[in-house]
Amino acid sequence: MKYSISDLLQMYRRYRMQVFFLLLLLVSALLLVFKSRILTLAVLAAALIFHFIFVRRQQQAYNRAFVQANLENTLCPKFGMDTIYEKDVTHMTPDILHHARLMPFRQAADTPLLCWELHGKLRGMSVTMCDTALAQDFTLVNKGKNRVHFNTGVWTHLELLKDTGLDFRLLDETSVPTPIRMEFFSKEALCITGPLHDDELAKNFVLYHPINGKAPCLPGRFLRELKKLKDYTPGYVALSVRGSQMDIFIRGRFLAMPVSVKRAPTKEMMCFDPFPELLYLLDLASAL
Repeated sequence: MKYSISDLLQMYRRYRMQVFFLLLLLVSALLLVFKSRILTLAVLAAALIFHFIFVRRQQQAYNRAFVQANLENTLCPKFGMDTIYEKDVTHMTPDILHHARLMPFRQAADTPLLCWELHGKLRGMSVTMCDTALAQDFTLVNKGKNRVHFNTGVWTHLELLKDTGLDFRLLDETSVPTPIRMEFFSKEALCITGPLHDDELAKNFVLYHPINGKAPCLPGRFLRELKKLKDYTPGYVALSVRGSQMDIFIRGRFLAMPVSVKRAPTKEMMCFDPFPELLYLLDLASAL
């Protein structure tokens, strides 16, 4: 592990001391309001500079260190990894996301944003997952103003143990905004198929498959495992199956758990699993 609990405590205390000093500067500026406008502006300028150069950087460094320590204690051992780095992404690529044909996204220097990659063998399958932010362009009306929706969540790519012979997409209606989803699949030459064999899933999910192919007959066990995942996760699931490839995007869920600066880090916080949905994803993949 790169960061121990003592390392995190030291970073946290340094950050709190900097915040305390910043508050002193702001209080000093308040006291100088009725004495000298020039001194007040000078102290406020010093507080602003101190915030961006020291306080903000220290908070960001602490947040990254905490997330790294958390992942090293929870998910890394499951993937057979010793450590993880925020920007060290080598297995998940924009091409993998494109080939899933699951949702649109703009590809440029700063998008898609992929970070905190995990990669390894689980149940004999090659599994890669990371936090993902996708810029999705859309317009509300024809020839209307171009807008951008940022879709964020965890993207998981699995190499299944066999070729399923299936080619379909199954999306919770909330996983991708409806105008973006409908425009994308109209261009992808995919169409909505018949109802799912589960009344509860049919209320939220939309099934797509190639026009020139048969409507897929999804295994009952697969639908049951998807229902378990839907009931468990607070996020919104979108998945793609193409032969031996499965991609699952869960909107609103992240590997990088929120870091509170209101309380000091503890061993319990470091060992809190940020993504227990992993077990459900493996069960879902094993059902095909």
